[in-house]
Amino acid sequence: MDIKIYEVKDLTNMIPVQTFSFFAIFLLFIAPLIGVVLTLGLLVKVLFFWRKKAQRPVSFFSQKTLFITLVALICDLWTGYLFYMTASVKYEIALKQHYKESRSHFVLSRDAQYGELLIPKGSLISRYDAFDNGEPQLPLSLRGLQAVRFPHPVQVAGMWVTAMEPPRMELAWDQHVGPVMRFDPNEANGYGKWVYDTKRPTIACSRGDIVLLEIPLIHYDIQKEFGKPEPDGPNARFRPSEWGVEKCEKGQGPIKVNPVYIGTKPKKPWFKP
Repeated sequence: MDIKIYEVKDLTNMIPVQTFSFFAIFLLFIAPLIGVVLTLGLLVKVLFFWRKKAQRPVSFFSQKTLFITLVALICDLWTGYLFYMTASVKYEIALKQHYKESRSHFVLSRDAQYGELLIPKGSLISRYDAFDNGEPQLPLSLRGLQAVRFPHPVQVAGMWVTAMEPPRMELAWDQHVGPVMRFDPNEANGYGKWVYDTKRPTIACSRGDIVLLEIPLIHYDIQKEFGKPEPDGPNARFRPSEWGVEKCEKGQGPIKVNPVYIGTKPKKPWFKP
């Protein structure tokens, strides 16, 4: 039986990573700890110095003490810098998150066109925009729309609704909804496909029912738009006219839309200008 021996090669390639890890630990934890310990030791030495000085003259700054003081000063300055940078980064992250949340959960201050739908003023909006980096000011956007609760019934895809969370919509009152779609497993060469139900073009649903929709994909040039925000406003890929009804769900309760963000702007650290 042949025995194969596998040799671990280029083991030295791991050393820089390990060295960096130790260096980072030293800078982040060990150096500040050394500074604290040496500073406390120097304070204790000062106390003893004053007690001894009252009895007989003694010299405080020996060569060893000067070296320890210098090391403690360097470590303490580094610790202060770490504190400054940590607090600054924490503040900047919190500030950006504040701006992002204020643009993610809000009430529309004016009518806004989003694809085929005119969303009325006063609508409660919930959205997520992956391209929102937390800038202080950005123009009104509905990109990444997730859910809406309207201030009054609005007609969407031929149905009167009070809220929507595509592919779900909450009906405003009793009504017949359509066009109804069904899944035909024999379509698309046996792969199946959603088709319009010619035998049952509409279905009767009640107020408060949740309509489950079939929303077809909208084809676009993925390579051309890669890394770019999706279209917004009238150019948004939001076309309720192409939607079909799958079924009505009863007893689901109202669609939940996140409340308006009412958080306050984070307090600026005392050392920030």
